[in-house]
Amino acid sequence: MKSGPRRLFAVAVPLVGLTTACVYYNALYDAGNAYDAGVEAMQEGQGNYARVQFDSVIAKTDRILRRHSGSKWADDAALLKTRSEINNKLWEAASQSADLAMRLSRNSTDSASSLGLGGIAALQLGSPQQSDSMLSRALSGEINSDDRANFLFHRGLARQELGLPSEAATDLQTASEQIDLTRDARLELARALRQIEQYDRSAEVTADILTSNEFGRLSLAERAQVDSLSEAAPAVFEAVLSELLSTPDLQPSMRTMLELLRGQAFENLDELEAAVAALDDAARAGTNNRWAQEASLRASVIRIQNAREPGDIQATIPALNLAQGSPRSGIRDTARQMARSAQLFDEFTKAWEGRGSSAAEAALRAAEVAGAELQSHAVARGLYLKYLELAPESPWAAKAIYGALAYSGHRPGDWVRDEGAETDSDLVARLGEIPVDNPYRLALLENVQDDWYDSTYVLAEIDLEARISEIQMLFDTTVVRVRRDSVPMIAAPGETDPDERVDSDAQP
Repeated sequence: MKSGPRRLFAVAVPLVGLTTACVYYNALYDAGNAYDAGVEAMQEGQGNYARVQFDSVIAKTDRILRRHSGSKWADDAALLKTRSEINNKLWEAASQSADLAMRLSRNSTDSASSLGLGGIAALQLGSPQQSDSMLSRALSGEINSDDRANFLFHRGLARQELGLPSEAATDLQTASEQIDLTRDARLELARALRQIEQYDRSAEVTADILTSNEFGRLSLAERAQVDSLSEAAPAVFEAVLSELLSTPDLQPSMRTMLELLRGQAFENLDELEAAVAALDDAARAGTNNRWAQEASLRASVIRIQNAREPGDIQATIPALNLAQGSPRSGIRDTARQMARSAQLFDEFTKAWEGRGSSAAEAALRAAEVAGAELQSHAVARGLYLKYLELAPESPWAAKAIYGALAYSGHRPGDWVRDEGAETDSDLVARLGEIPVDNPYRLALLENVQDDWYDSTYVLAEIDLEARISEIQMLFDTTVVRVRRDSVPMIAAPGETDPDERVDSDAQP
């Protein structure tokens, strides 16, 4: 904005013209002061006060433009109005004001500034191509350093939207060297650098984002950048996180978040022991905060999926219960589902461990829970093999053989005999001894289409569910005995038929 000459009143002009000039000069002077106050408030985080100041600027400059558009202050008023509308996110109005400022501009600097401001508005109005063009033309002119940094930044955003990450990173990086980028701006820079595989630099900027809030808070967009970088360059990201964790006097919530992310990076490196150690550190550092709850879930998933003993799964139940308190629905719901499955697995495991062959089918059900619901393949294979030890002549032996073969290559611990390929050969031989009309053996034959086979298979499954429900009633009083001529059913309290209830102490 032009500086107003204090000797205006000494100029020999008609009184009416002098009075009018003074009025509009003073109005523009007041608008300039309000704009400065708005910028200062915005920088100090006083958003509401800043908006009020920019609204005042818009009102004052609008009066100048409507009532005295031929004034020599009109071009300054139009520029000031445009800047205030951009700060208050009034993009349509800013676009129109920028066009007016360009038409009123009296020099190349004001013209270039007006063009660049219009480019910012065009970007926000969904026209990145037009924005790129306008900002490029503005940047080729003579503009002040603040405008240059601002226009470079927004051209970087436009080029990011246009799928030009290399050009976007160049602009954003140059802008960051001239102005202190906001948190959102740094996110865009980190994302662009990652997309052009400048992982070291992206990790540095991402680290700035992580530590810009001492309480360890991330937006969904920031977490997406963190997760993407951790997947693309886990070693680079882990090194940066380790350095951050060496900072003294970290807030517990910040330390918890950084340990969680470090565990995630180790997981992406397939260094699972290190991942679990970091995740356990996160859970201990944060007790019940959201990062600790997520860490508890991630550590439990790793432990379960790599478990070799039933006890490895059972030991995760407390951590899964902790994770159910997460405010994030995805974490909470996954933890709740896994905790239910782990608890059911625990109960079936205790049933066959305590009663041996008299509750052998509990091992079969525990194997299904471990494999299908918890993705614990080594434990599932071990339980299928254990069932074949406990009940070698069972009508469901073929089901167990197929289950064990399905998880071939996943070796359980020493609690059950498994010699790998040799055991697989024995299983195949045992399968050959089973009658060809066995419904489970026929299950893998593509040419079986007879109705009798379908009904036989269903009846075999109903019999198995009936047997399992009898075992389950030993530890779950809400279970209903399954009738041999019915579809398997487990009912919750209040939904059962009293006539189908059995004493919870009944023996199978």
